[in-house]
Amino acid sequence: MPFTAKLIDDKRNPNMKHKTQPSATQMRAAVRLAEKELKIAAQILEWEIGDIWGHVGVRLPQDEGIAVQMFRRPESGKKDWLVHFDYELNKLGGVGTPPREAAIYTGIFKARPDVNAAVHAHAPMCVALSLADKAVSCVQMQSDRFGRGVPIYPKPIYILDAAEGADLARTLGQAVAVMIKGHGIVTVGKTIDEACMCALRMERAAKIMAIAQLFGFKGVSDEFIEQLSESKEKLFSRQRNTMTHSADWNYYADMIKKGKVWTRGWT
Repeated sequence: MPFTAKLIDDKRNPNMKHKTQPSATQMRAAVRLAEKELKIAAQILEWEIGDIWGHVGVRLPQDEGIAVQMFRRPESGKKDWLVHFDYELNKLGGVGTPPREAAIYTGIFKARPDVNAAVHAHAPMCVALSLADKAVSCVQMQSDRFGRGVPIYPKPIYILDAAEGADLARTLGQAVAVMIKGHGIVTVGKTIDEACMCALRMERAAKIMAIAQLFGFKGVSDEFIEQLSESKEKLFSRQRNTMTHSADWNYYADMIKKGKVWTRGWT
C-alpha cells in the first residue's frame, strides 16, 4: 500500500490509536508523494480521455483535508492547479481555488471511509452511454470490476453543494464508479492509481460496448461473467512480484517521466 494511503488508514483505524503517530517529516513526505501522484494521474487522464475539465483528488494524510489536481491550469498563472481544502471547502493551501464541484469529493469521502481517492472526468463515450441509459458493465477482462453495470445518477447537473454531493454518494453506494447522466463519470479507489485506472478502463469499456452494439451486442451472459471471473482468479493465483503500483500506472508514469505524449481521447 502506498505510504499516503497507509497514513490515512492508520488515522481511521481504532486499533492504531496507541501506536506512534507519524512525524511531521513523514507527513510532509506523504503530502509530496500524494501531489506527485495527482499530477501523474491528471496527465494520464487528460491524454487518455481527451478532457481538460476533469480533476483527481485524494484525502490528505491523517484525513486532515483533501488535495485536488485539475487537469488544466488556472486561467491566470503558470503553475499547476493543485489545491488543498477542508471538508467545509475552506482553502488550506496550494494553487487555485477548490474546484466548483469539490462536493463530489467531500460527499463521497464522508460516505465511503474505504475510499481514499476519486476521479471526475467527462469521458465522452461514457456520457454517450449514459444518455441511452446503458450502464458501463463487465464486457472484457479489464472491466470485470463493473459487474452488471455501474449506477447512473439520473440528473444531468453539476455537483455544486453538500446536498448534491451526498445525493451522488448515495447513488454510488458501494460501487467503484458512477455515471452522471449527460455529464461525466466519477471513479473511486483506495489509492490514486486505483481510481485513475478505473476511469481509464471505464472509458475503454464504454467504447467497446458502443462498437459492439453496432453489431447487435445486447449484453453478456451470466456464464460469460462467471467464466471470466474464474479465469482471472486462476491467473492471479499464480505467484507474481509484489508491486506498490499497478503495471498500468508504472507504464504511464514512465512515459510521462520520459516526456512522451499521446492521445486516445475521442477515438
